[in-house]
Amino acid sequence: MKKALFSTLFIIIVSHVFAIEGLLVKTIDYSFSEKWSNNLSIPKLTISDTVYKGQYIYLTAIAGDYQLNTENKAVVQYSINITRPDNSVYFFQENLPIIDRKLENSNNLHMSDAKLKISFEANDLFGEYKIELKIFDRVSGQSKSIKSSLILAETPPVEKFIVKNQDEFTNWIGNYFKQPKPATALANYIYYSKSELSKDNSKFYTIFSVFLEIFRNNKFLLPQVLNSYEKQEEKTKLFLIYLLHFSDNGATAFLENLKGTEKEYYKQIKESKLPELYGEIIDNSQLDMLWATFLASGSYEPVLKLIKTLDYVKYSGEIEKYQNSSNKSEASRQKAINNTIYTALVWSLQSNCKQYDLVKGYAKWTLEYGDLNELQKEELNKILQGV
Repeated sequence: MKKALFSTLFIIIVSHVFAIEGLLVKTIDYSFSEKWSNNLSIPKLTISDTVYKGQYIYLTAIAGDYQLNTENKAVVQYSINITRPDNSVYFFQENLPIIDRKLENSNNLHMSDAKLKISFEANDLFGEYKIELKIFDRVSGQSKSIKSSLILAETPPVEKFIVKNQDEFTNWIGNYFKQPKPATALANYIYYSKSELSKDNSKFYTIFSVFLEIFRNNKFLLPQVLNSYEKQEEKTKLFLIYLLHFSDNGATAFLENLKGTEKEYYKQIKESKLPELYGEIIDNSQLDMLWATFLASGSYEPVLKLIKTLDYVKYSGEIEKYQNSSNKSEASRQKAINNTIYTALVWSLQSNCKQYDLVKGYAKWTLEYGDLNELQKEELNKILQGV
């Protein structure tokens, strides 16, 4: 995906990983590619320096300042070499493509489609892994070497992270996607289970959606959960059982061996279902869950689903019809609910486009390139004009 304003990127991304002709992307943020590709603006990419065993880290290259040949074609590649703490080679690959096609100009940034997804295993050495990335401009013959490193550390116990109060908890949720730190998620979930917030059942699915997204996509956290389980009071254990079951992160054997009250609770939740996120929207709570999923990931998918629900504008006026009708059928009631969903959706999209540059970037990209029908485009355009 091309990006303009090469120099601007260096203001945004941590300075120690860049070079004039390119950049090493080194992140645990699994949504980084969406933030780059489905966005008309340059996103704030998170650079990661520490990783834990079983956790995925993503590596790729961004190129700029390349040359075009006489046919206006750019050919840029990269190689990557990772060495272990004992200086042996952990991973090496070369001739990975960044750009190989005709371009109108050479002023845009390009991120490689060749992205490495690495997970360190149990027998890998703890310590510093050195990374050397080389970008080759095959047209000009120039190259640039970028050196960096990565620390493989032990997953910290949940006791290392202390959530002091509700403000700290809500701030953690609101800013998580900007700088994801999954190792802190369990401490926040335990805090939530013990706090007054957990007594408000109307907000449970919204808050739970944050943790569900994090734990589903960070299966390395399972040992952290299991190691802390027995130390928790009964209420928190029940919350953890709920999370372990729905996150589907490999805890089935543990759950099947539960005893007493915990076993009975597990039997009950196996028979339950969560509200559908990406199916038909029939309740306002699904909007909140989609926004919560976005806050836990910065992912494009929940924002796209929200945008595509803008065609609920067709239900405008259904509340008044339902209130004034003598025949209040279930179908007319649902249309009235859909009217409230549309109203809440417009407000939330307007609000979050103003609050989060990433939401606005996604919305602008979707308006220009997304697969929307005319009604959805019209409604989204109105929202963006008002932001």
